[in-house]
Amino acid sequence: MDAHVTQKKLSFRGFVELHEGQLRSSGVPDVYWESLQEKLENEIFDAGNVFMLTYVDEDLSESSEQNLKVVVSREEGVKVADGANIFLVDHAWTYRLSQARSHLTQMPQLVDRMEKLMHLSQTDELDSTERINRILRSMWKYNQTYNIANQEVSPENRQPFWYILDEFGSSIHHADEPSFRMVPFFYIPGQIAFSLLFPLKDVEYGGDVTRDYANHITESIHRDIALLPWQTKDFTFIAAEPPEIEESYLKRVCNETWPENDGGEDYKDLTQLDRKIKVFTDVELVQKALKHEKFELVQNEEEADVLWYHSQVKDFRKIASHGQHVNQFPCEALIITKDMLAYVSTNGEKDEDSLFPKWLPVTFDLLTAKPQFVSYFQQRARENKDNVWIIKPYNLSRGLDTCITDDLNQIIRLTETSVPKVACQYITKPVLYHREGIGGVKFDLRFIVLLTSLKPLGLYTCQTFWPRFANIAFTNDTYDLYEKHYTVMNYVPNAKEKLHQVIWKDFIVNFQSQYPDHNWNDVRKRIHDSIREFFEAATTKKPPRGLFSFKGSRAMYGLDLMLQWAYDDTGKKYMQPMLLECNFSADCERAVQQRAEYFDDLFSTMFLNDTTDRPIIKLV
Repeated sequence: MDAHVTQKKLSFRGFVELHEGQLRSSGVPDVYWESLQEKLENEIFDAGNVFMLTYVDEDLSESSEQNLKVVVSREEGVKVADGANIFLVDHAWTYRLSQARSHLTQMPQLVDRMEKLMHLSQTDELDSTERINRILRSMWKYNQTYNIANQEVSPENRQPFWYILDEFGSSIHHADEPSFRMVPFFYIPGQIAFSLLFPLKDVEYGGDVTRDYANHITESIHRDIALLPWQTKDFTFIAAEPPEIEESYLKRVCNETWPENDGGEDYKDLTQLDRKIKVFTDVELVQKALKHEKFELVQNEEEADVLWYHSQVKDFRKIASHGQHVNQFPCEALIITKDMLAYVSTNGEKDEDSLFPKWLPVTFDLLTAKPQFVSYFQQRARENKDNVWIIKPYNLSRGLDTCITDDLNQIIRLTETSVPKVACQYITKPVLYHREGIGGVKFDLRFIVLLTSLKPLGLYTCQTFWPRFANIAFTNDTYDLYEKHYTVMNYVPNAKEKLHQVIWKDFIVNFQSQYPDHNWNDVRKRIHDSIREFFEAATTKKPPRGLFSFKGSRAMYGLDLMLQWAYDDTGKKYMQPMLLECNFSADCERAVQQRAEYFDDLFSTMFLNDTTDRPIIKLV
């Protein structure tokens, strides 16, 4: 059935039932709702009857489009009480960030329109790539955003949309005390997004139509930061060190019930059982791969000695009361979310004259430390230092909603999405791996780490590790080319190669031949030392500022690291491991394919304290 016919049959009550949540959360007064429905159903764009574009200064001898503003052109003005005074504003361009360059590349007419809309001088001196790069840098003064806030859709489909208003909407200027408000709106029957413009106060004929570009932000310093793309301001007077996180916030992050103590000496030692150790797991790979003669799988959680879950545990007190073991540690969120990982890493030894240890990129939580980040960015810009950053969501993986940029305006605007993010200094001098026919590409290394206790620290890693590679030769430019700057290709449509596999033993041989002056054993030792120092930092302070020591906890983590070129005190060049993230419930499918006994190795180490004849390396 035609969508337009369906829209006309929708009653006002039905319209409200579909859209009330949106309308109320956006602050659209209900006096406008009936008129809004009529305009949406009949595609009535009547703003041209009420407003007009004029020049900011009528006396300018040479006026330009950049000096345009929007004013009320209707003689009777615009009244707040008039329910008809809500207006649809169209979107000139809607896209996801990863699509921006391809849209512009494939649609030359879009390039022409964006150049005019953004008041970019049109010249034959620039080639198509230069024109596109200019738009991609300028668009952060025009971009708006929304996302589909539905937990039932996939993480990919919850990624934020960005859009640029049409020429009319893009000409509405900012004011701290605006006359109008503009909000995005998704019309469900038509499956289309518009922006809604409605008055906040009565505006007479000739009055300016303005809106607040930093709507809902009231604190002075945060408003000033939000408005930086349009109003330049110096924030270098702010100390760049991230603020201390309040304990109440950390407790909300952990959000668990802990036992009163670590379980004590009476907690049962699984190595002393005169029977098989019973394991309950909801992880299909463990169900298939665990064949160790000392373990048996059971279907009942209550009778299990070991609980191996895919999802996060919240009630450790219950597990302790049953004397069970579990594959997680209380307060684990401190190391598996990107914002908290940076926080706990600073509990340990830091690099000289640095806010962070040498194995961690400088990282700022853009929710709690945005002023400090802006100060640090501006200081580096003033000193002409490398200033490229990778912006990551707290909890998403696979590069979702992640971008790399050296544009402060872009970083500030990215924080407007509903997903909180961190800014990590991008590794611009990575050690590269030569791929035949491609050249030197970025790579990272996934290490599986086993944490068996905190007091004392018990830490192991598997001899097996996974190298992952980019598909395009690395250069420090065009940061929006995914296959050049990222290494996870499994989920990328039309990737040149989904998964370039090199077995870890072959990687070492190839690596050593490519870098004969850098012994792999020395590099591996630095990697192991960095992993050890990270877990030492994570256990230095008491919970909720560090992991909780619980006798029943054992855990497996996937740590992703890169190698960066660095120099020691004598000026000698070496490879410095850099920790990127720590993942819970890491995917071990490839490991099992390479070694069928992989989970036997893990369970033997964690629950039997036995690494005999197993490819396991003790770190502590």
